[in-house]
Amino acid sequence: MIYNFIKQIIKVALFFFFKKIVVSGKENIPEKGPLIIVANHPNTLMDPLIIAAIAKQRIGFLGKAGIFSNRYIARFSTYFHVIPVFRKKDIASGEKPDNKKTFLKCYEYLNREGIILIFPEGSSYYELKLRDIKTGTARIALSFEFLKNFEGNLKILPIALDYSDAIQFRSMVSVTVNEPISLDTYKQTYLKNEIEGVQELTAAIRKVLEKDIPHTDDKEQEEFLIKAHKFYNTFYGSKTNLHQYTKRSLALRKQLSKALKYLNENYPKLYQDTQNKAYYFFYRLKAEGITAGFFTNEFLKKNRVWVTFSYFLKFLFLLPIYVFGLLLNYIPYILPSKIFESLKTDIEYKTPVQMTTGLITFPLFYFLDVWLFRTYISTDFWYTVIFLVSIPVSGYIAMYYWTELKRFIRVLHFYFFMKKDRKLKLLKLRDEIFINIENARKRN
Repeated sequence: MIYNFIKQIIKVALFFFFKKIVVSGKENIPEKGPLIIVANHPNTLMDPLIIAAIAKQRIGFLGKAGIFSNRYIARFSTYFHVIPVFRKKDIASGEKPDNKKTFLKCYEYLNREGIILIFPEGSSYYELKLRDIKTGTARIALSFEFLKNFEGNLKILPIALDYSDAIQFRSMVSVTVNEPISLDTYKQTYLKNEIEGVQELTAAIRKVLEKDIPHTDDKEQEEFLIKAHKFYNTFYGSKTNLHQYTKRSLALRKQLSKALKYLNENYPKLYQDTQNKAYYFFYRLKAEGITAGFFTNEFLKKNRVWVTFSYFLKFLFLLPIYVFGLLLNYIPYILPSKIFESLKTDIEYKTPVQMTTGLITFPLFYFLDVWLFRTYISTDFWYTVIFLVSIPVSGYIAMYYWTELKRFIRVLHFYFFMKKDRKLKLLKLRDEIFINIENARKRN
């Protein structure tokens, strides 16, 4: 009961925290186990929360044994069916990790037709690639089936997570649920040679996950891919609404990662030329204080007088709501970021810290706002309801207002202060980059 209640709270929190979560293949999630869910792990706590939110049944988790060192966290983790797994970093120097108890716990859970979530990469880092897959998942799955004479009906469900920006509030997430992997295929190999069977299944898991995740070899390629995706989203997206369709946009990023990898391996000069031009393009945009969207054909065709006038009307009309929303939402909105900064922890923990903190700050301050309203303004039930609803609505409008205000400042700079020759140079550079990227996609 508590699990289901918290699950609903998490769903609400995810809805507000992310701009969009697109789930593909949800019909592939079985109603019940035994089942092992495997997923990539780019975003620490957010990954299990998202998967648990879409799962039809309560699931258990494999988690690092270090979290069980605190007895309160250990109790909390045990209630939420977290099974400790020991890594080298979780034990004393010179000792070998012993996960026999972990395997037995997994067997017990699966015997009860349970579902276990495992992140086979073993750690969480925000990288645009799938890291090395550990063999633990395959060992647990095949040994369980072996004990059941391969009649346990255990399946492995690969789920690929792809964030547009894993550390950014109001970013987008693509969740791809693939068809379950049947273990019958690996029975004969495992019976002949356990190691080969485990390696074969591990390779199959990697192959399924890898096809739904963009791949880069290093940070430099990752940065280039991010810029290429942003560029293509801006200039090609106007025709296909990539900004509105998360699935299509993130699918394009995977396609671009393959195209750029192919380009780097087969046409290194073209790759380097495209990379240099893309870096310089975004460098000049930043220096001017504008964004790539100003160089779309759609924006360039707009009448500057009408654009400026429409912004003034919008700001004038929304100003009272902006002030109202800012007063009631600024503190709970800014506190999660300030708390994360004070913790001085790894960047991968930014989103879970902010969302978890937001789950406390927003209800707390909303409760305080309602109390003040009923104490000093009105105790009428319907007025209170209207006021309560207006708080988050005005908060969203305030956020929109501030975003548009910053954009308007850039619009004024582009229209009235940026020299024409600099605009023409960036337009020429835009076209050269677009041609190079299109050539990369066609050659791949």
